[in-house]
Amino acid sequence: LITKLFINSYAAEARYTNFYAGGDISWSSDGKLFYCLNGAAVSQVEVQTSQILQSFGVGSSSSSSPSQAESKKPAELEDIEVEEDSITCFALSHEHLVTAHRSGLLKLWQLATGKLVKLWKAQHKGPVIRIQFSPCGRLICTSGGADATLRLWDYSNNSCLGALKDFSGPAWLLVFHPNVLRREIYAAGSDNTVYAWNYETKTLLHKMRGHLSQVTGLSFRSNEADCNELATVSRDKVLIVWQLQEQLEGKQLKVLPMYEELEGVIFADEGRQIIAASGSGKLLQVDCQTWRIRELLSQSDFQITRLLQCSELKQLALVTTEQNILVYDADNLNPVKQLVGFNDEILDMCFMGDNDRYLAVATNSKHFKLYDTEHEMNCKLIVGHTDTVMSLAASQNLLITVGKDCSIRLWRLQHDQDCSLEALKEQSNCHTSTIGCVAMTHNGATGFASVSQDGSMKVWQLARDKQDRDSYAFNLRYAALSHDKEVNCVAYAPNNKLLATASQDKTAKIWLADSNSLQGTLRGHTRGVWSVRFSPVDQIVLTSSSDCTLRLWSISNFACIKRFDQECTILRAEFLDHGKFILSAASDGLLKLWNIKTNTCLQSLDEHNDRIWALAVSGRSNRYFYTGGADSKLIRFGDVTQATRNEALDQRQATLEQEQTLQSLLHAQKQLHKAFVLALNLNKPKASYDIITHFVRERDEDGLRLLVDQLNVDRRVALLQHVKAWTTNSRHSHVANLILKHLIGDALQDPKARFYNNGNMVEVLTPYVQRHFKRVTELNKELAFLEFIVKCM
Repeated sequence: LITKLFINSYAAEARYTNFYAGGDISWSSDGKLFYCLNGAAVSQVEVQTSQILQSFGVGSSSSSSPSQAESKKPAELEDIEVEEDSITCFALSHEHLVTAHRSGLLKLWQLATGKLVKLWKAQHKGPVIRIQFSPCGRLICTSGGADATLRLWDYSNNSCLGALKDFSGPAWLLVFHPNVLRREIYAAGSDNTVYAWNYETKTLLHKMRGHLSQVTGLSFRSNEADCNELATVSRDKVLIVWQLQEQLEGKQLKVLPMYEELEGVIFADEGRQIIAASGSGKLLQVDCQTWRIRELLSQSDFQITRLLQCSELKQLALVTTEQNILVYDADNLNPVKQLVGFNDEILDMCFMGDNDRYLAVATNSKHFKLYDTEHEMNCKLIVGHTDTVMSLAASQNLLITVGKDCSIRLWRLQHDQDCSLEALKEQSNCHTSTIGCVAMTHNGATGFASVSQDGSMKVWQLARDKQDRDSYAFNLRYAALSHDKEVNCVAYAPNNKLLATASQDKTAKIWLADSNSLQGTLRGHTRGVWSVRFSPVDQIVLTSSSDCTLRLWSISNFACIKRFDQECTILRAEFLDHGKFILSAASDGLLKLWNIKTNTCLQSLDEHNDRIWALAVSGRSNRYFYTGGADSKLIRFGDVTQATRNEALDQRQATLEQEQTLQSLLHAQKQLHKAFVLALNLNKPKASYDIITHFVRERDEDGLRLLVDQLNVDRRVALLQHVKAWTTNSRHSHVANLILKHLIGDALQDPKARFYNNGNMVEVLTPYVQRHFKRVTELNKELAFLEFIVKCM
């Protein structure tokens, strides 16, 4: 316990994981929550913080993470792999959420408590592909994937109200009329026709033919009962406004060619305007009076799959193909919030800005993310590269990004806007192959170095125009074929005079930063070297490799001075706390904290499930860092050394107080029941033995029985551990066997008491019990012979 006071420790403070994997997504009426389909669960996400509040669909009841549900499996099922029942679609009402599973089950969840309310079979052929609540929230309509039917369910009465079959299925779009008095449901069939039924009478009311491709959106002009106008969009690049009449065939009020594949449509401004979202990322506005089309938002950087609306907050949300959610103000289309639903693999990250406020993150995408760590991790997607961004490097307010498009881009923070970058310079074709890593000079951005998969290294001078302070230029100082194989990493020394490179050719090299001069080669690794770092205080270099080792090298003679062994490939390593410690990230998802002075591992952090590619340590405070990897998790770790020390001191003080109380009770021979519980809690076998011996000497069997019966399961297991300590000595065997008789007797009567045999305790105790039994038997024989001899005399 005392050793904990002198060990630095870190703990996860916040976790940012994937919450949207594509498919259905809904927005709560108050605009505060998103409900996103995420594999076998529906994630409830808070818009303000981008954090998952709870998940529906994991296990039999809601839990905050799948791991919690997995931990509830019975012991006999732990080795059996159970295929998860993924969710195909879901629907949201004010009070409930219904999920349709691939197994054909429908599950109804209560939003307030997160509990499973009902479960029933959907009766469709194949999985349900679309599901929808009625406006009143009491009816549910489902569309099957293999049968051309719609089924209506009254879940409160546990009944199916009927099936609608007069259309060409399956229906990929289901919409109820927004007014409760209109008992109408609309569905878009596979023949690109929109059908409308009265679900009370089961009669077909309307057929709206006009689209040549799949209908992707349908919206009503208002929520009034007399609303007979609706708009539909399709991927045939046409928007059609319909006028519902008494005849079966719907009347086309207006057909507007939009010249873009459309993915969603809504009515805005109390029905005076129509807003349609195109797949290329544009928002188009149509005036319902003049039918003029105006482009509200023109961005070809994101491909849009869905358009959502929150009438209460007057906001719009666009869902992209990369599972990002972009929230805009409906009046002026200013960005309000950007949520990252799916990160894919996190490849690199770095801090930038004053006090390391911003975190730039490169994922497996051509867009990288900029997080504001001081404002609830507000995120901004930065657009510019044409292929995957591989690496980032920052110096104060400047950021350099490189990627598979072989280009280098320079960015600067915009001080007039929070969490925003301004593009300053772009230079393409800088290398002939993918640029794998980039590093900037310390203490002011005067230059940078880039390395490529073709083995080359280029050192650049960052020149700023004296006339136009916003103009920068990249001047190539020199280029070198640094390694025979792919170069994984490059880093500057703290004084910017040296450069270090690490490669798959099993070596790391030290270079002069100002000239193409190789100073030395670090040889010793038996596999490729993944990262290299200079110490901030000493003249040493740190390398990590696929040979499962960390090595420290002297810059003066390029010799290995220390080695740290781990179990698998070490992908990243950084110095912590001004060079006193090393933080390593491995391919098994483990983070390890090493003490350089003692060569010992102080702490292992198991938060990731896959390779950790990215590691960013705050250079300002050295008190926290972020990690990211192939499991798409972005995790913030903080220094909890002081809190751990305080907790250890409090625990030590509480233990001392309990020990003092125990000694006082034993000395006074009072409240032995309380003293016995304290002895078990403090793991004092001698004290518990003395208490039981007191009852044995007093021949108080009822008191001894009551002493054991008052114990709960955990304390009985602790008592069994004490019995194990007693039974190894023949002098204590009588008391040990007496307690063992009570415990095992209770276990035999209670079939659920298998937990007594914790760590095969019974098997461990059996040889000792047999030995004591044999000794007592031999003693009885000797006493019988002695008694016989006495009687014969």
